[in-house]
Amino acid sequence: MIKIFSFFMLLFFFLLIPQSFGSEKNPEILIDGYKIEKYVTDLHVPIAIDFIDSDMFVLQKNDGIIYLIQNDKLKKQPILDLEVSNYGEQGLLGITTTNDKIYLFFTEAFHDGGLSHGNKIYEYTWDGEKISNKKLIKLLPGWTESYNGGAMAHDLKNRIFAVSGSQFTFGALQNTPLDESARCFTEGVCDDDYGDKITFSDSIEKTLSCVNVSFRHYTTNPFGWQTEQPEPSENPFETNPFNVVINLNSCLQAFIFHNFSNGNWRDTSVVLQVEPPIDSYRAIGIRNSFGITFDPITGNLWMTENGPDKFDEINLVDNKFNSGWAKIVGNINDAQLPLISPYGDFVYSDPEFSWELPIGITALDFAEGPLFSKYAGWLFVADSNNGNIYLLKLNKERNGFEFQSEQLKDLTVNIDPNNTYGNFHESMSEIMFGTNFGLISDLKFGPDGALYVVSLIEGTIYRITLG
Repeated sequence: MIKIFSFFMLLFFFLLIPQSFGSEKNPEILIDGYKIEKYVTDLHVPIAIDFIDSDMFVLQKNDGIIYLIQNDKLKKQPILDLEVSNYGEQGLLGITTTNDKIYLFFTEAFHDGGLSHGNKIYEYTWDGEKISNKKLIKLLPGWTESYNGGAMAHDLKNRIFAVSGSQFTFGALQNTPLDESARCFTEGVCDDDYGDKITFSDSIEKTLSCVNVSFRHYTTNPFGWQTEQPEPSENPFETNPFNVVINLNSCLQAFIFHNFSNGNWRDTSVVLQVEPPIDSYRAIGIRNSFGITFDPITGNLWMTENGPDKFDEINLVDNKFNSGWAKIVGNINDAQLPLISPYGDFVYSDPEFSWELPIGITALDFAEGPLFSKYAGWLFVADSNNGNIYLLKLNKERNGFEFQSEQLKDLTVNIDPNNTYGNFHESMSEIMFGTNFGLISDLKFGPDGALYVVSLIEGTIYRITLG
């Protein structure tokens, strides 16, 4: 097995802070002809934006607030205030819009900062002034502090797609069959996230007892506390035994997956079509993605995916795509293909582009409109570790990228042991559009043709136009 590390390298939003934070460097466009303005400031952890006509919706991750920008002015009062669990990567996480519909992906709780009741996708109606007609359309796993997913997009037929997080490293959707997962638990010996063998220090009986105690707090809805069960007053992730169990080790994950494989808990590590129809998987084996978008010309789905300690990826997500997690990251050779466990008719394919050293890759979008006519159809991609905006030119078939630099024609930005280009062996000048934007959580081209960039920790939305 390839060694796979379970810790976050770059994208745990508040535990690891990119080096660019705290610097006095201003955002900079590295290509002539464009200018930057601070469009909105003083936001609190803004994570995503989207539009209906010229109305912009701004999501704040930690407090569940949605602000409206109309006629380039931020409304003082929120148009929606959701109750969210906001520990780690939980919170108000994603949005997509179609016509008069708004779809929101968030970690629901009884109060801001409270215990998670799972990640939910709700549909709302927008009438130009208010959001109404709340409708639950999907319940997803949402009990861990990390890998909660949240990115959403709609295709050219206005079908809604979302990325769930990889809250398990064991299970058929993570390329580890159920029988392997079950043996792991019953034998008490399994592969940990490093690919090494681990053994319980305590007995299986003690482990089972721990699991059973944890489950007594739950109803048949695995994501919600019983109404009579009070929530912990302090940090729920220290006092909630279920979260302790989840994080004991991968063997417990295997047990939980095995016992709930026919329920909602199995919707991890996937890109799924949430409406309509419900529960149709587009892709499996996804580790941790913060961005999906559709090519406005071909309708192809493109996705970012964060690796563990190496290989952040841009993937072309064909129907029935297997990205390889938790057995594969980055490109593989034929000898490694047996590591991928068959799951239905899903097929593994390599990423279309990757960074060997993680950059904290987040959002992506296709350039459209006259302001960026020079780059019409090019893919713009953001990262959180450096505050960079990249642009990648699609080939004629629009199913991959083309580069002038010989160094990039292997479709990977490689590590440099001599730190020639800031840890990378190869210059990224060909694909660099801008830098120093802080932790970019989202970017999107607006109906006015401008590029809007969301800087999470700075609390700022930048607008890029012709200069």
